[in-house]
Amino acid sequence: MAYGDNKKNFVKEKDGVKAPAGFHYMPNGKLMSDADHVALYGYIEKKIAFFDFETRDVINEGETRKFIVRGDNGAVFSLEIYDNTGKYYNFYTNTWSTTKAMLSKKSIGGGYSGSITFDALPDSSLKTYTINLHAETVYNIKTSHVDYVEIRNDDNSVNVNKSTGSDSTVLTKIIYQDALKTLKLSCVAPSLYLNSTSHVDGATSSSNRIVIVADATDTNIVQVGDKIISTGIDSARHALVTKVNPDDDNINEIEMSVSDSATNNAIITFTPPFNGMTPHDTDSDAGASEATISSGNNTVIPFSITITALAGRNFNVLKVPTTDDLCSYTTVTFGSSALAIEGENTSSASVFHRWPVTNIANLKQGMTLDPARFGTGVNTTTPTSIYSYRATLTQEVLVEGDYDNYIDNATVEDVFVPAVDPFGNNVTAVDRNGRITAQAGNIVFSAQQADALKSDAGVRIFAHGQQGIEDLTGVKVELNVNSMAYSGSTNPVRAAVSTTTSGAVSSSATIGLADVGAVSQGMIVSGVGINAAVANPTVVSKSTDDGAGNIVVSSAQTLESGQTLFFNGGAATITIRGSLKVSNMAINNVDIFFNVEKFLTAV
Repeated sequence: MAYGDNKKNFVKEKDGVKAPAGFHYMPNGKLMSDADHVALYGYIEKKIAFFDFETRDVINEGETRKFIVRGDNGAVFSLEIYDNTGKYYNFYTNTWSTTKAMLSKKSIGGGYSGSITFDALPDSSLKTYTINLHAETVYNIKTSHVDYVEIRNDDNSVNVNKSTGSDSTVLTKIIYQDALKTLKLSCVAPSLYLNSTSHVDGATSSSNRIVIVADATDTNIVQVGDKIISTGIDSARHALVTKVNPDDDNINEIEMSVSDSATNNAIITFTPPFNGMTPHDTDSDAGASEATISSGNNTVIPFSITITALAGRNFNVLKVPTTDDLCSYTTVTFGSSALAIEGENTSSASVFHRWPVTNIANLKQGMTLDPARFGTGVNTTTPTSIYSYRATLTQEVLVEGDYDNYIDNATVEDVFVPAVDPFGNNVTAVDRNGRITAQAGNIVFSAQQADALKSDAGVRIFAHGQQGIEDLTGVKVELNVNSMAYSGSTNPVRAAVSTTTSGAVSSSATIGLADVGAVSQGMIVSGVGINAAVANPTVVSKSTDDGAGNIVVSSAQTLESGQTLFFNGGAATITIRGSLKVSNMAINNVDIFFNVEKFLTAV
């Protein structure tokens, strides 16, 4: 081995002869004590600059993960890794055991690379791995880490994985291996699922008009397309709301698709189009798709979701859904009172833009407030989203011209309140990756909310699209739909159902059918005997949800009894197939939903 001046590495062997322990050869060939040399000349200083090691969670089934130690040529390090069960990794046998082991005193030649093999997690317990990179002093080489740069989480705890360098001889990283997490892909109809009720205001007989006690123009009470159930109205009838305030003279009046009777003061229930569909949120997983994924992992999940309408309803596809039609949601609890914004017009109704909530963690501008008619959204005014508040004023300003000055009006920002504001509240909890999980604060809505919202709990906040879902859950998703098929069909556009006439029809728009269950409003009717001189008729209404009944079509027809008719444009079941690309799976289970209101109708 070659040797040089006093600032070179110790020469421990010369001409095939090893120096005694604790000694080395000097350039003149004489032996010198290592300790005396260091006392006289000092150490050769070397730096470890960077430890390149992925700190995301180890996948549940195990994996081999590479590392690189970078620094000065000749820097010396040791590396040890052990888990919370007391096992150490042996870098030479690539196995784990309770025998203490490490990668000992390795020299960096610009960069030292290696790998660590992690076994599959044997049970559902969380495993913690501690990785210690030691800067070693060997002979006259003294290795240290670059200066410590500390990174803290939002709750002021130290994030050891994001911090760099070390003020001691040890640099530490901590990683985890967890039980598999479940990602569920289901459906939700945020505003068109829960029933609403009112009371009949005045009895009717054989009429398609009903007056109710409530304001029918309030979409939290009733909307076009709702099915009507009330005392006096045959519960089997498929009575749908077709108009609200039909003559523009009574906001309490509604029109329905069939004529029937209603009892004064009876409860009247309005059932939205997607009520009873499966799968739906927490009500039913029938038809949903689930996959198990390791936290922190990236994968592509193939899925098949079958969406089934409530009996008597049928779906129509408006478009093929995209990532923007996916959503996730969290729930919030509102404070005991709103916080009026300076200059805000609260009116005599006491409505406010800004509201305190118990947890603002991961809420962002653009997320939308719960539009449910009942339950979690009973006191919300929607549609509305979390949005910054801005108020402007006009003031006079002096404008200096080339030869004279003049006064002009300018619009300037007067009040600004951020969409999400901690309002001086500290972060009180983060997860093991440093992601905020608990912090009180305020949120501001684009539309003022009634005072009744105060103290409401479990109110949903929806996040739509790739960025919204990632903000809320930490998971990035990308949807690819391969096909959408109506039940029993591979046709993504139209599916035909058929049934027979139950009696002859002569120049009438009312047709008796053997089974109206698969028929719904808006379907196109075709078949032998249908008048082809004009456009094929469409279904206007049906008399019952299921079984034998009558339909009303858009033009009069003459048909024989037993005639087969075909109905196109909808089906009770739709199957969506495709794949979901998932990046950075969360450390907890995640529910992602198709917002069916964005791409389906149900009649």
